[in-house]
Amino acid sequence: MSDTKSDIGPVKATRETLYTADRTELYDNRDRLVRDQWVKIMKLRIVREKLEECYHSQSVNHMQNCRELVERYLRDLPEARMGGRPPFLK
Repeated sequence: MSDTKSDIGPVKATRETLYTADRTELYDNRDRLVRDQWVKIMKLRIVREKLEECYHSQSVNHMQNCRELVERYLRDLPEARMGGRPPFLK
């Protein structure tokens, strides 16, 4: 995720830092959080497309030859999802 500068050093853009009193900072943090989530989603999409190509090109041997892509896809899948409701609405 992107870092923002503060008096105490870099601050991660997370859901906790998203809700602040300063409106400009609120929008900047929200945009940064959404942008970081979209980057993860697009990286996962690229891995999925490579996996589809591997399945088609390897046909019978796809179980052995595409294993690394499957493992990477399954590892990255849970963290590449868009958030949900804000914490105060849960």
